[in-house]
Amino acid sequence: MTRAHDRPTFPRAGDQDTSRRSARVLVVVAVVVAVLELGATIGSVGGEPFAPVEGWTPTRATDLWAFALLVVGCGALFGLRRSPSLATAVAAVAYGAFMLLGYEFGMSLPAMAAVFLLVAWGGSRTVAVVAAMACLASTLLWVNTRAEGVADPGVSMLIWVAFGTVAAVFFYAPILVAEIVRTRRLLTRGAPASQESAS
Repeated sequence: MTRAHDRPTFPRAGDQDTSRRSARVLVVVAVVVAVLELGATIGSVGGEPFAPVEGWTPTRATDLWAFALLVVGCGALFGLRRSPSLATAVAAVAYGAFMLLGYEFGMSLPAMAAVFLLVAWGGSRTVAVVAAMACLASTLLWVNTRAEGVADPGVSMLIWVAFGTVAAVFFYAPILVAEIVRTRRLLTRGAPASQESAS
């Protein structure tokens, strides 16, 4: 049986002032993320494929599927208050599909924002970590495809280290920062952080 203090404290409709404030924050974050990602995606239309080194496997040209995944990933943020875990999973799946389809490295902001808000607002840490792992795995598969034609072992290693490190920071740093925010919020309210659900 779940005790009252074990329930996630993710702000939901009905929490009055906290709910309204969280709703405004969520809308601002979702809109900013959507604008940034849309601008980056539009900017990649008709551009030369990203090829930093010789042997780099070209990325897929931006098409309607890229924009569809953009809508899904950014749209998922608007569902965080109603279904935080599901919305985070959708954002992560959209990012994973984007990368596995071979588009240029991008579309990471929705998933980053989702895992951050999920943890910061008291949602499931497990879902956040699994979502981050899925995003990191899809990024590493993308790197493998891009780097498989690079003949120089040193350059290939550098590609793996550079992209792997960036991806790890992208998806795990938000969780770490969110945990600090979550703990600070709980301490401000006078509730021990350990009382929140870790699942």
